[in-house]
Amino acid sequence: MANEMKIHLQADYKTHNGFCPIYAPDGQLMSVEMLTHFTHAAANVSIPQEILTPQLNDQQRLRLMQDKINIIARHHDFFIQHNVNVAINIDIALAKTILESDLLLKKMRLLNCVELGISENFPGLKAGDANHYLLGLREGFSLSLNNYGAGQATSKAIFDDLFYRIKLDKSFIHRGIRRLSFQPFIGAILEHIKPHCQEVVVQGIDNFADLQTVRPFAFDGIQGAIFINEPEETLTRLLEAPYHLLEPAI
Repeated sequence: MANEMKIHLQADYKTHNGFCPIYAPDGQLMSVEMLTHFTHAAANVSIPQEILTPQLNDQQRLRLMQDKINIIARHHDFFIQHNVNVAINIDIALAKTILESDLLLKKMRLLNCVELGISENFPGLKAGDANHYLLGLREGFSLSLNNYGAGQATSKAIFDDLFYRIKLDKSFIHRGIRRLSFQPFIGAILEHIKPHCQEVVVQGIDNFADLQTVRPFAFDGIQGAIFINEPEETLTRLLEAPYHLLEPAI
């Protein structure tokens, strides 16, 4: 069942939600990232959530989050049965919306599969567990850091063990993956952060050559354009192990 929400800013937009998979190196589906895109009512243009969300008012942000939670609730049995987390990316405005809505908090806490993803530019991230928004979210949910290596200092938040999952920034990977220094550099990063989270994911794996480059490393998960995203209607297709991962590593 498709789920659309109309949002009016200076123009009318419709929301479209999809699921971006993260696979273990053996092809098992580990988690999905729930992505929302906005389409302009009068033009065939798709705009990512992070661009439009800051323009939403409190009521619109609440509706957007409720829409996502309703989709997850519809498929909760699927996620629990297959031990798959669903990451919802939030900014500071959505963090406030969640923490200030008792009804939303209660509903979200009933969904054990919900994971909240934040980026390195989250205000006060450098304060680690002294940031009351991060601490408040961490008390109720698993947190993931979406773009480690993007250039912001996040060591305290990592050493405070705030994150269940740390995802290496895809632009950071794209810049370094062809360099001779990639292997020792990634090895040092993994040694640095693995003791402070449950899983480390490499993002930005968009082709088979890059997949082969990262397979020897001790990454728990792999994410990128090499894997197909699926809408709600075909969510179960993500359980099929991608053939790229069934091929032996070179």
